[in-house]
Amino acid sequence: MAGAAALHKAGQIDEAYWLVYLATHFGKHKHDGWNLTEDIYGRFGQGGVWDWNAVSQNPQAIANWLQANYPHVTSAGRSRRFGNHRKYETLKPGPKGTGHAVATYIEWINAHGSHAALIQSAQASVGQNPQEVFAFLYKDLNNVAKMGRLGKFDLLCNLSNLQIAPIFPDKGYIKEATGPKSGAQLLFGNALNVSQLEDACVDLATHLNVSAQVIEDSLCNWQKSPDNYIYFNG
Repeated sequence: MAGAAALHKAGQIDEAYWLVYLATHFGKHKHDGWNLTEDIYGRFGQGGVWDWNAVSQNPQAIANWLQANYPHVTSAGRSRRFGNHRKYETLKPGPKGTGHAVATYIEWINAHGSHAALIQSAQASVGQNPQEVFAFLYKDLNNVAKMGRLGKFDLLCNLSNLQIAPIFPDKGYIKEATGPKSGAQLLFGNALNVSQLEDACVDLATHLNVSAQVIEDSLCNWQKSPDNYIYFNG
């Protein structure tokens, strides 16, 4: 993630966004770290990298490469596993696999011309407010496969936290969540409906002067063991 921030600072905008997407798609495993992201991006040492210049010219390139190299990419060398938030994802070829998901992301960006153009398009639609742009992009990410509620939220929050995209979470999107919604019900009571719970979480974030992501993440962790603090390490 730090590398993406450095790339953005150096003016390599598309590459910065692309690395954040890959890191979000694969996630950070509590033991393997970013091994999966690093090895896929580096083509398993076969030469070259899957940088934005390479993939944007052929959205199916990574899918074809994974198909040709599977199952080698899942067994050769060091351990590499998806992170906790992405534990149901797979490298297997097909419509449910990484290759297809990556292709839909690239096609989504290519439809606008670049990541910067995507942001400009969002701002043209909803204005400059970072929270409204976040909400617009959250909905527009429905164009990308294998990006459910958590994937979309994590990706946009990562771009926000790294100050790569001029966005800020407008809410925690707990309606479609499991842990965060349970935590909100535990904190605020079952008398509130989901919309009211969402508003209560936003109010709490505003009162504490923190991002809605902080509240969403905290509620998810807290509801697992309300009476005893357990550190979440992935």
